[in-house]
Amino acid sequence: MATIRDVAKHAGVSPATVSRVVNGLVGYSEETRRRVEAAVSALNYETDFMARGLKTRQTSVIGLLAPMVSDALASEVMRGVEEAAREHGYAVMLGRTGLKSVFIDGYLRTLRTYRAAGVILISAVITDDMRQSLGPNIPLISVAISDKSGSPSVSIDDERAGYDATRYLLSLGHRRIGLLAGDPSSVFVAHPRQRGYERAMAEAQQTPVIAHGTFFYDSGAPALDELLRQEPELTAVFAVSDEMAAAAVNELQERGRRVPEDVSVLGFDNTSTAQHVHPPLSTVAQPLEDMGRTAVGKILRARNLGPRIVPHSIIARGSTGPPRDQYQPSTRTSQAPPATTRSTA
Repeated sequence: MATIRDVAKHAGVSPATVSRVVNGLVGYSEETRRRVEAAVSALNYETDFMARGLKTRQTSVIGLLAPMVSDALASEVMRGVEEAAREHGYAVMLGRTGLKSVFIDGYLRTLRTYRAAGVILISAVITDDMRQSLGPNIPLISVAISDKSGSPSVSIDDERAGYDATRYLLSLGHRRIGLLAGDPSSVFVAHPRQRGYERAMAEAQQTPVIAHGTFFYDSGAPALDELLRQEPELTAVFAVSDEMAAAAVNELQERGRRVPEDVSVLGFDNTSTAQHVHPPLSTVAQPLEDMGRTAVGKILRARNLGPRIVPHSIIARGSTGPPRDQYQPSTRTSQAPPATTRSTA
């Protein structure tokens, strides 16, 4: 098996330069990069993470586990994690575990064997079993969820975000606002967003109208059907995920209702899904990529591993506007949104 010294000799550079090139760092010329990459290819060189770990008691590997989350959301977090890891010379080991604890346990034990620098969970609560499987010396941090217990996490304030989203729709003039809520078992995401919605509706002296989905696209249309059964004259729908919001837009249009002229739709997360719908979704934006980068930074610094709350925002696009009795196409795009929002094309 080729070593880093073999690659360095073949390319005519130092082992340190080879390390910088293979880890995506800076500090070398384009011509040097080409020589190193050619040597890596010719010698079939692979970084020996285990050998490095035996010397340092830690490998340059960060685990990233997605127990149960949409591909769109996971990819945003993943981009931030991979970019930050690469900048510091770390590789990322991705595991899509589903909700089965045996799969999560298996990945964590593997990462423990690899002496991973740390593990990041996407939208999953850290449990005692997880900590036991990973061991006491490897940092474990969650992203896009906060269990309020003080566990290491990077998240938004979901209750405040649900409140701000509802206030945004109220500020447009809507009063009959329905909520496409998340899975009732989602105590640390769905419940806070619903509480924020209910608080804003109570302050506006309006009656909540709620139907539950699963956060995923397939649950959006049935949940919308339930909302409309409860309140046929809804003028706005707030969905706690972009996927359910996209399903709601499509279902409304199938029913002959225009978005936003007849019904406004507001999503949540600001994933790529939000811009692949017609009209593009207004949405509550979580800074998912930045949250991934922040999680890597916390792991590598090995300090300040408690919870961190980051700001959210509301991005106004084409799926929201005033209620139909106030709708004026020529003025919709110029309407000033609340202070927590920003408009995009």
